[in-house]
Amino acid sequence: MPAEWEKHEATWLTWPKDRNTFPGKILDDVEQIYLRIIEELAKGERVDLIVDDLGAEKRVAAMIRNLDNVAFHHIRTADVWVRDYGPIFVKNSSGVATTKWTFNAWGNKYDELKKDNETGKAICNATKLTTFEPGIVLEGGSVDVNGHGTALVTETLTYFKTK
Repeated sequence: MPAEWEKHEATWLTWPKDRNTFPGKILDDVEQIYLRIIEELAKGERVDLIVDDLGAEKRVAAMIRNLDNVAFHHIRTADVWVRDYGPIFVKNSSGVATTKWTFNAWGNKYDELKKDNETGKAICNATKLTTFEPGIVLEGGSVDVNGHGTALVTETLTYFKTK
């Protein structure tokens, strides 16, 4: 798994839309920030932008000044935090692949977000890369690597009741 700061082809983003996450006028402000992020990233790499459907694509595309390096993907999402449910890209001398971890909405805390586990699989399919499914729960935001074999991860503690 390469370090986040290593050279890469693209950044995957999910367009913000959830009024529960971004209530009121906050969503408008967040959209403006996303536009700036997309426009800056697109200067040097492809931006793979996830939107729910063609209607959302048209709306967002009309706001982006330069679409040359932006690729839209129609994949329904519940939440904007693609780092947590999307694939982690790995590489070796043979090429690049995706890893599809199980996303359980932060320990099954949010039923409405559990469907993003399937979103992660749809993203893997969209890449057309080989996908590895280790069958373990992981939120991508809970792991960080240096690209040389060292990883920092969060720890899940399980408490057992004893008699």
